[in-house]
Formats: sequence, structure tokens, C-alpha cells
Amino acid sequence: MNKKLLFLLLILASAVMLIGCKKDAPLTIWVGTESVEFYQGVVEDYLVAYEDENGEAFPHTILVKGADTGSAAATFLEDTEAGPDIFTVAHDNLGKLIAGSSSIAPVTDADLLAQIENDNPETFKNVIKGVVGGQTYTFGVPYIAQSLVLYYNKDFINETQVQTWEGILEAAVAADKRALSLTGTDGFNNSFLLLATEAETGSSSLKLYEGGDINENYVTGDDMVSVMKWGQRFFTNENGPKRPTDSGWQIELKDGISLSVISGAWHYNAAVAALGSKLGIAKLPTFTITAADAYGTVEAGTVFQSGTFADAKMFVMKKNSKYQEFLQDIVKYLSSKEVQEQSYIEVQNLPAYKNAAVEFESMTGDTLEAKLASSQIEMFEHGIPQPFGFDNRFNFYYYSKGGPDLILEILENKQGTETGLFTTFEAIKAQLQLVENIWKTGNKE
Repeated sequence: MNKKLLFLLLILASAVMLIGCKKDAPLTIWVGTESVEFYQGVVEDYLVAYEDENGEAFPHTILVKGADTGSAAATFLEDTEAGPDIFTVAHDNLGKLIAGSSSIAPVTDADLLAQIENDNPETFKNVIKGVVGGQTYTFGVPYIAQSLVLYYNKDFINETQVQTWEGILEAAVAADKRALSLTGTDGFNNSFLLLATEAETGSSSLKLYEGGDINENYVTGDDMVSVMKWGQRFFTNENGPKRPTDSGWQIELKDGISLSVISGAWHYNAAVAALGSKLGIAKLPTFTITAADAYGTVEAGTVFQSGTFADAKMFVMKKNSKYQEFLQDIVKYLSSKEVQEQSYIEVQNLPAYKNAAVEFESMTGDTLEAKLASSQIEMFEHGIPQPFGFDNRFNFYYYSKGGPDLILEILENKQGTETGLFTTFEAIKAQLQLVENIWKTGNKE
């Protein structure tokens, strides 16, 4: 064969191979790293179901990869073209994903929209929507729920003590240990006092981007001042909460330095490793305002329930995916209540399905996993979804402009004496006003 002709044939074959490789690049799905093996199995089930329904094999390869759901949105936005076709984010990331002309696609499939409407609590349905070009669309499909709970050492804290922070502090004093290790001082991991509600009524004066409005923020109510004053006494007690350290909360629990930690299902395995058979799980405790904490309309003896952000992890879809025609059907399958229950059984992912606690037989029983699920569900009654997905500024202002540090300054009272910076109610309220200003404008003033 002519060498020149052979060379041209080789070039042509290489080009065909390159085109074929590009054409056959897998449809990619990102889930939490702990869930990769499970969802790869779910995808294999989907492929079988697709072939049964359509009489032919699914025409593309589907690849499931692990990604940190907290940073997945930012990673995707760094290079949307190379990013996954379907990926998991917490609902409060929606604002950054739809900024401008939106980098993710809205849900338009009637069956998927009906599934979302029928299967999810109202609180989730309100935070998966966004406005683009003056039009409101549904962008997210919830499939995992999460809230903060208490992991604690049953050897030192009994079932009565664990119901209140006063009881836990009592146990810590008796054992000469710290009541609580903080996993972080940020506005999420240290939010249990800010989000506290009056136990009897479930009410709070707190407003946090209410209705998606940047001006609807309020944190200077009498109840917030009283709660912060109570928290100040708790945090400055020598047996009270312990700031995050280099050793980490797992070591502090394991070595008996601290007796409890506030966290979510993502730290369940670490808590089991730290405490083993000593591990207890409960909803976050209540606390009672004393005469020293009562301010304004808040009376001594008022009981408050620690609060939480009760959030949804959701699937979203790349706007310009070349597999666009298949994505909604895949997401509908992956987010179905049947798959959500199996995800709970195999990976301990708390379902987003609104009737899970009643309908899922797997969520009953006396196992630690069942206790983790029931404690999270109990906390959903005392929580709010992070309201930051409506506008890209909200998340940034709340977490990154200094508000959490100002709250911690109140709680730690700096000098921890009667001459401390925030000993008076007036000083606490003034500091909270700065926090409120930050939420509205990004600045203290």
C-alpha cells in the first residue's frame, strides 16, 4: 500500500476515534463521597428499567463520582462545560448557580414536577425555586434532608440530663469535663442559640432574609437578647462549651475531655468511632431563662428549644448538557421515595420525603441509625431551611462578613467577668444590631 495513502488512513482512523471518544464521554453524576457506591448501584438498576421500558439499552455510559456537596457548586462554576451533568448541592447554593442567566436547567418535566410537589414538605418546596429573567422556576429536586442533632457520651449523661443544657452542664461539672465541643464557630455549626425558639409556642422574633428579602432581617428582639445572655453564661462557665482545637472534637469525645457535640449525619461514623457503645443520639436540648437572663418582655422561667438549619440536599442539572433529554428522567428515578428509603438503609442518608417517618418501616426500631433519623426529624420541627438560595449575596453576608464572629464575641464575653465587653443587655443588643446590619448590607454600619 502507498505510504502516503496509509498515513492518510491512519489520520482518518484517529479522527474517527477522537470523535467517538468525545461522543461517548460518560453522562456524569456527582453525589456525596459517602454515597457513590450506592448510587452507582441505583444507576445500574435505572439502566435495566430503561431497557425494559424502551426495548433498547440506554445509549450512553453513566458515571457516578463523589464530590463534597458543600463545595460542589463552586467547583462546578469554575468550569461549567467540564462539570457534571447532574450534581448534588445544598439548597442554599441555588443563588450562585442561577446568578445571571443561570448555569443550571430548570425542571420542566410534568411528572417530575408532580413528584416534587407530592413528596416534599412545604419548607423544601419554597427553597428549590429561583427567579431568572423575571420568571420563577423550580431548579432543585430534593432527595436528602439534614439537620443538627446531639451526639453525647451515655456513660456521663443520663436520659434526663440530655434533655436540657442545664442537665448536660450538671453532668460535666460532676465529671470535671466540658459540656460540649464545638465543631466550628461559623454560622452553621454554632447556630443552635441564634435559631432557638420558645419551646411552648415555637415562636421567635428572628427574621433571616424572610420572604427572600434582603431587608427582612431582625435579630435585636427581646428574646434574642435574653437567649444570648443565657448563652454567655453557658459559654463562659469553666465546664461549658469548648472552642474547636487542633486535636478535634472526635479526640475530645474519645478521650473524655468533652461530653457532647452538635453535628449532623455526615459525622455519624466519626461519632461512632469516638464513643462506640457509649454513643447516645438526641435532639438538641432545651434551656431555661433565669432572672439573670430575662430581658424586656421575656420572663424568667421561659424555656427555649435549641434550633437548627433543617436543609435539603438536591439534584440540579447542567443547563447546556449534551444529555439534556435524559437528565430529568434520571433525576426522577434517583430522587424517588423508594430510592430514598434504600439510601437511608444503606448509607444513612435521611430522606427528604415528607412522610418517611410514618411510611418507611426501616426508620423504626431501636438501632442507632433509627435514633439518628428520628432525632433529625424531631429537629425539623424546630428548624428552618437556610434561606440563602434566593440571592447570591445572602449566603456571603451571613457566613463570610463577620456576623458569626460578632455573635461568638457576645457568647464568650471576652474577659468573662463583670467588666467584660458584653455584660450588659444594652451592649448585647448593640452588638446584635451590627450583626443585623451585616445581614442587610454586608457591613457593620
